Amino acid sequence: MDRLPARIGRVFMMREWLDQDMDDICKELGITSNNCSVMLYRARMQLRECLGGNWFEKH
Repeated sequence: MDRLPARIGRVFMMREWLDQDMDDICKELGITSNNCSVMLYRARMQLRECLGGNWFEKH
């Protein structure tokens, strides 16, 4: 999480950890739902890459 860009990390935390609704996130941050979806996608892909490279693919 610390390696994500600040804004993307914040959106991801609000959605996945705090379980906030996307509409509430968009209102609070002043972004569109499309932009929010893109940021969540990017966060998930970056986290997947990090986990894959550091946890699951090392044997």
